[in-house]
Amino acid sequence: MSKNPLILVLLASFAAPLAASDAPGAAAAAIVAPAAAPVVIEDPNFPTPSLIKPRVEFWKQVFAEWSEHNSALHTKDDVSKVFTVLDFRADAAVLSPNELAAKKSREEKAARAELEQNLLGLQARIDGGEVINPDLLPADQAKIVALFGNDQNPKRYEKAAEDLRFQRGLRERTQHALEISGRYLPEMERIFAGYGLPTRLTRLPLVESSFNVDAYSKAAAAGLWQFIPSSARIYMRLNNVVDDRRDPWTSTDAAARHLRDDYDALGSWPLALTAYNHGRGGIAKGLREVNGTTLTDLIEHYQAKSFGFASSNFYSEFIAASEIERDYRSHYGELQREPLLRFDTVRTHDYVRYDTLRKLAGADDEEFQRLNPAFRPEVVNGRLRVPPDHEIRVPSGAGQRFDIAYATLTPDQRHDSQIRLYSTHVVGRGDSLGKIAKRYGVSSKDILVANNLGNGSKLRKGQNLQIPTGDDKLMVAVIDTKPAAQTAARPVKVKAEASSVSVAKVVAQHGTHRVRSGQTLGAIAKRYRTSIGALRELNGFGDADVLRVGATIKVPRG
Repeated sequence: MSKNPLILVLLASFAAPLAASDAPGAAAAAIVAPAAAPVVIEDPNFPTPSLIKPRVEFWKQVFAEWSEHNSALHTKDDVSKVFTVLDFRADAAVLSPNELAAKKSREEKAARAELEQNLLGLQARIDGGEVINPDLLPADQAKIVALFGNDQNPKRYEKAAEDLRFQRGLRERTQHALEISGRYLPEMERIFAGYGLPTRLTRLPLVESSFNVDAYSKAAAAGLWQFIPSSARIYMRLNNVVDDRRDPWTSTDAAARHLRDDYDALGSWPLALTAYNHGRGGIAKGLREVNGTTLTDLIEHYQAKSFGFASSNFYSEFIAASEIERDYRSHYGELQREPLLRFDTVRTHDYVRYDTLRKLAGADDEEFQRLNPAFRPEVVNGRLRVPPDHEIRVPSGAGQRFDIAYATLTPDQRHDSQIRLYSTHVVGRGDSLGKIAKRYGVSSKDILVANNLGNGSKLRKGQNLQIPTGDDKLMVAVIDTKPAAQTAARPVKVKAEASSVSVAKVVAQHGTHRVRSGQTLGAIAKRYRTSIGALRELNGFGDADVLRVGATIKVPRG
């Protein structure tokens, strides 16, 4: 059987590290033992029992040794069984992103098929009663047999064939994360220490987001700490004005309280960290089902589909990433870690436009947004005002100047009410007033008043309801773009309360932009005075999505 030319190495326990000095496209390396790791005294807060140790070593290779252009083929159940590492680094230097993605997919599929054939061939021999002699096997199959060692499961090769998975390397992403983490880590450590928590927990964003403040997942998790909306609403503000998930400092305080609550409920950091990924209730349920008390109990015995590869490996990823950060010089040499991002904090006393505050701060668009990333596009674009008593970060040393300038604002720059936004909800099958109110976080009465409906009014399928989503009296209706299926892109009229001012006509909440050659998401965000994260959210982009020239994307309308 022909060998895939991209296969680097087939190892007996886990793949040998790819050194930073390896030349892209180098020939297959000899099987070597991993370099001896420095002696580390185990942290009692974060133990690594025998079941965890091979997983930690695997994830260390993912974070620090394997390039983003390496693909490791392994079994999900036992990550120490790494069969091949494919090397696409030379291809990355000459192929376009689309060509490279296609080649990776093609070669990964071929490598998986070849390995499956070898595994099932070995399984057929065992099923036929043959005693396998590795010395009489082809080289590829002999190495597989050696990899399984003393595994006596009679269906071990068949199970492995069904359990294969590719893992891309994260060396470049992790190195960049370590460099930019200096902006935030000292303050993050201060926050966690203030809650009496181990400061090692502040390294969790290496796993969650690679310290990318604009990280946004397909599961709608956002920011450094990757809060999903339901968790975010417990620990921070998530409303029309701000999404605190995108604020590194506010979300860090929320993450500290979240992890503290997980620990208080579950009693150990391995369980608490796993709960951060899997959910506190899910971990408690799993422990009850297996009659266990530890993460090892869950990994060995909990069979729920929801407790899959990501959840069972989350703690190991954290241990690996935090150990790499602690010993980063041995992996990356001397990194240029960015200095702490310093600022002054001031507060608003009125409803004020975002751009007015930016000018008072003496900051350009990019700097002010970097210091205040939680504000929604509607605030940045001026369709909503920043409310009173909001903390604003300004460049270091500019706090006093801001306060003096704020005192000189004219009456037409200060307001005593918010611009009120409305979303449109199309009533679907099974919708009730209470269910709709709960979904949008408003009261049933608010919906009745906004739509001029009486208490006994019945909803009908297809009916358009205006959902109040602002905070105060001034009302301007806009169409909500998410979810798209529930949006009516046409003007509507809104019935205001008697005490409110006149109502403006609704306008679409977004425009469109056609991507040109050389444009990045960051450049487009700057042009439309919004954030990368906001564009990702508006368009449903994941972190790995690539802009295509000629594509039409949604942008906030100014």
